[in-house]
Amino acid sequence: MAFLEIALRNSRRGFRVHPLRGKNAFLEDWPNIATTDEAVIRSWAAKFPNYNCGIAAGPDVAIVDSDRVSRLKELAGEHAAEWFHTYSVSSGRPDRAHFYYRMTDGARDLGNKPWAEKNNGGNIFELKVHGGQVVAEGSVHPDTGNVYKIVQDLPLIPFPAGLLALMRECLGKDAQQRERVPREPIGEGGRHNALVSEAGRILRVTEMSKHVLTAHLLDFNEQWLDPPLTDEEVERIAHSCNWLPELPPPEVTIGSSNQVTDWRTHYHSVEQHDHVGPPSFLIEGFLPVQSIMGIGAFVGQKKTLAALNIAYSLCSGDALFERYEVKRKPGRVLYLGPENGLISFSDRVNRIGLRKYLGQSFFYATMSMPEQTPLSALTPEEVRDSAIFIDTAIRYTTGSENDAECMKAFANQAFALIRAGAACVIMLHHSPKTMAKAAELSLENSFRGTGELSAFLSVAIAMRTQDMEHEYDSASLLRFVKQRDFEPSPPSFEVSTSRETCRMTFVDGSHGATVAKKSTADLDGKEDAALAVMKAHPELSAVKMAKFLKGAGIKRSREWVRLKRGELGLGGVQISQGASDNTL
Repeated sequence: MAFLEIALRNSRRGFRVHPLRGKNAFLEDWPNIATTDEAVIRSWAAKFPNYNCGIAAGPDVAIVDSDRVSRLKELAGEHAAEWFHTYSVSSGRPDRAHFYYRMTDGARDLGNKPWAEKNNGGNIFELKVHGGQVVAEGSVHPDTGNVYKIVQDLPLIPFPAGLLALMRECLGKDAQQRERVPREPIGEGGRHNALVSEAGRILRVTEMSKHVLTAHLLDFNEQWLDPPLTDEEVERIAHSCNWLPELPPPEVTIGSSNQVTDWRTHYHSVEQHDHVGPPSFLIEGFLPVQSIMGIGAFVGQKKTLAALNIAYSLCSGDALFERYEVKRKPGRVLYLGPENGLISFSDRVNRIGLRKYLGQSFFYATMSMPEQTPLSALTPEEVRDSAIFIDTAIRYTTGSENDAECMKAFANQAFALIRAGAACVIMLHHSPKTMAKAAELSLENSFRGTGELSAFLSVAIAMRTQDMEHEYDSASLLRFVKQRDFEPSPPSFEVSTSRETCRMTFVDGSHGATVAKKSTADLDGKEDAALAVMKAHPELSAVKMAKFLKGAGIKRSREWVRLKRGELGLGGVQISQGASDNTL
């Protein structure tokens, strides 16, 4: 069975999945990048189509892997039916199974622990939390060729406290044999080192939270150190240990699709409704809180500079374009720019004034990094209250931008960042080349590819240089082509860009600006001759007239001909006698 089918099926149960070679995890940092995100899963499937699928334990799921289920149930005694009445999977080998549970604080604190009886093969149990994994149902055992199958298709139950106590008891038998205590009280000169050694000894034997370790060290301090260190010194030692990031508490209930639930949980509660309050802004009248903004422009139109100007205002609190007031600064600004090189981007960062915020409230990545970090790999701490810039969107999608499903998958990633607490997401995207000739900017002509991409944006801004022949010195037109819950004022405007500082400034009097029309000046001195020919041959269509003029040595476009026909009062498009073409 293909990895994609297995992974999607298991991810829909709420299990975080990742590819396996046989039974072995191989992706770097797999415990943290294992995911339920369909877009990421599909990208893995494209690379590893026939691989097995792994289930990563944590943060919501704890797994017990047993090589001797009968002995484990024997130790559980009369509680076996209760403790193991949960979703379980087996490879088909006798007396082996994986039991899945909803994570509890106790299971998380105990950590990844195997236990076997002496002189008996195989683990009676191996508890797997964060950093542990098992092979998913539907995968194939690399040695036997058996398919992992569901033994009990049941909702996950919380990790039983009694089973946890049994595990601690079994592990304690070995720990008691290895436990060492000082032979006499430890005096001044060795107290600090003694506490550090004790903390290391404990963490090598078992995993526990900071609070549990601190409590143990406080007891050790009172019993064996003479005189004892202060509580503050003991707490500092406990907190200085090499801790993994603390996992967030479970937010969802994992279980089979037929799990009974109150249908009202499918909808927002009254409390949630009343808690959100009215819409608010990071930048007044420009960038709402928790919005997904798109900036559409084709290459060379300064959209990266515009994004950096927004980033500068969010870090500094200075008004955007010297006009739009910053109402609230986010916790940090993350700029993901795999289309930018380090040398040119760092120069822009320096000139625009972001250098002083670097490493504090401003962080960026470019194509000069060894690897591009997927959106799904951003950590909860990283995302929370961050303004996240994606330059450009296409670098974070798999497949074609014209594929609605691929763009839908990218939209899901953007929404996932908002759900994870991002202050806003600002994505840059390329416009089609036809935008260069457009007489007006619109949502449709400003964002290349399927409409699925622009459909999920809450704010969309189209951007274009007014004078294409002098791009850097020209004013840039910005137009809101989509916005929700607010009326931009003005709906369009121009900004000028300083070559020295890269700062953009609102152009006074540009309220409601439109696309600049190309000059129709008589540059070649042949306009009068062209108009005379047009008057003499009103029956020719714009296409035929442009060709006729070209044959007479006068180069004029069809668009120019159409415009002049209107000015001359020659009416609409003419069709010559017997002609079959109708010029649009």
